[in-house]
Amino acid sequence: MADEYRPLATLFHMDASTAAPAHLEELAHARLTADSTFRTGITTKLGELFIGMPRELTRQLNDMLARERSIAVLWNGIPRIMKHSYIVHAISEEILSTNDIEGVRSTRKEVQHAVETAQHEAAQTTHAPRFAKFARLYLGLTAEHTQLPQMLDDLRTIYDDVVGDEIADDDRPDGELFRNGDVEIIDAGERVVHTGAHTEARINELLTQMLALMRSEQIPALLAAPTAHFLFEYTHPFYDGNGRMGRYLLALNLQPTLTLPSVLSLSRTIADNRQRYYKAFISVENPLNHGELTFFVQTLLDCVAQAQTELIEQLTQQLNRLGRLSAHCNDLGREHRLSEHAQEILFVLMQEATLGPRGGMTLDDAAQHLHLSKQSARKTVEGLERAGLITFTKRRPLTFAYAGELPE
Repeated sequence: MADEYRPLATLFHMDASTAAPAHLEELAHARLTADSTFRTGITTKLGELFIGMPRELTRQLNDMLARERSIAVLWNGIPRIMKHSYIVHAISEEILSTNDIEGVRSTRKEVQHAVETAQHEAAQTTHAPRFAKFARLYLGLTAEHTQLPQMLDDLRTIYDDVVGDEIADDDRPDGELFRNGDVEIIDAGERVVHTGAHTEARINELLTQMLALMRSEQIPALLAAPTAHFLFEYTHPFYDGNGRMGRYLLALNLQPTLTLPSVLSLSRTIADNRQRYYKAFISVENPLNHGELTFFVQTLLDCVAQAQTELIEQLTQQLNRLGRLSAHCNDLGREHRLSEHAQEILFVLMQEATLGPRGGMTLDDAAQHLHLSKQSARKTVEGLERAGLITFTKRRPLTFAYAGELPE
């Protein structure tokens, strides 16, 4: 298409005239100053960072909000217990994915243990398992009003929770809050593809602007969040751990705008598209693109779109399966003459089991769910044990899971 919106660098290379450099400067200025452009006011060596608004980006935003409405309807149809299991599973997968992108070795089992620990307040203890504090950050996204970082100190606090003891001593921040020395990002071909901000004073300046951008009411959140993500990674305030922290901040930024399951799928879809993701950073840093973030924003919104599409399919399948679980649970209730309370707990355990390894439910959880005393809940659980429908997965605290087959 003749009027297709292309990167400035592409248009420059397509221009065979001797006036190509002048044409590029004119076009870059026209894009920056267009009425529809969102200017950040943040100036780097690339120029002022800005987002153009071509038709394709407008369509992306519209389609994204339409998918969010579909996800919200599906999500509201999921029972509370199943939602909780889904979120815990999603957080585990998100941490695994963000670790994988950065080459941080972690197993599904230890990440699940970290998430379980974080749910029970133990992440504050000195003996918390690996990734427990990181898991607590992601669990914090489930709060209705999640607090955005306000000050530079807040960013350092988040960083310490993200990386824990996962970085070498030589890579720990050596400035007041951030790194004090220079850092270079080198690709597989041993080429330097990026150098972060050169001094801690400059890091402070850029991150202060990033914090203001995250709270800005002048730029829509779906545009500001990817822009802030670029700025954080461009600044590269730490020697190690920037990628994991940057993706957490992206999720935190999008949490007020997107549904929770969408937010908790970002690292996984970025991992699926990591080459395109890295290429988007490199493209912005091409001097010929004059600090334009339009295509970077589109790449990240494409990742969100992929997450949404997969979520709609998954949640639809879960709701369909829920109907089959309910029918199966009713059949088992009649077969074993279960009490209403026993059948209710059985249904919850079956829901939990559909989302992966059967972590189970504690006696306290059962009592709380049924609004019964612990002693009454124990009698209910004993009835399920006699029927052979549960298995005990842990004795302290007493934890049990569904022991039967699940309907397809």
